[in-house]
Amino acid sequence: MLQISWSGLLWTVINLLVFYLLLKKFLWQPVTDKIESRQKEIRQNLAIAEEQKMQTAKVKADYDARLAQAEEESQGLLRQAENRGRREYQAILASAQAAAEALAGETRRQLEADRTAMLAEVRKEVAGLAMLAASQVAGRQLGGSDDRALLEEFLAKEHPAEGLPAGQYPPKPLPSEAGGSL
Repeated sequence: MLQISWSGLLWTVINLLVFYLLLKKFLWQPVTDKIESRQKEIRQNLAIAEEQKMQTAKVKADYDARLAQAEEESQGLLRQAENRGRREYQAILASAQAAAEALAGETRRQLEADRTAMLAEVRKEVAGLAMLAASQVAGRQLGGSDDRALLEEFLAKEHPAEGLPAGQYPPKPLPSEAGGSL
């Protein structure tokens, strides 16, 4: 049978206790300290990472706000440029219309003046022809100032020139007055 030696058993237990105390002091304590320091470092790194994550989110929000503001400003500038372009277009169009109307008015005035001048010229020609015809019918030479005034008065009553008093333009001289004969 097996015999137990109490003295060997006691020395084994004492050796185990000494070994346990030595391990606890020199092995477990440094390992535990190392594990605790590592856990502390991991907690700090997690806290730093969380803080950086929050800062990154804040920077991203700031960036998004600035981007939105820049987009809004660019849209505002585009609207302003578009409005300015429309106003300039309207101003150019109004200027061109005013110039066209002024040119049309000037052309109408010039045409009216030319028409009036032509009517006066035709009137002089008719007066000259009427005096020539009257002198041939009467068989005598007309051309005195009394005859001419009478003829001007007749023409003014029958065909008044628009807005011109009779005799405003001096009539053309009759052939007899110019020294010519019929």
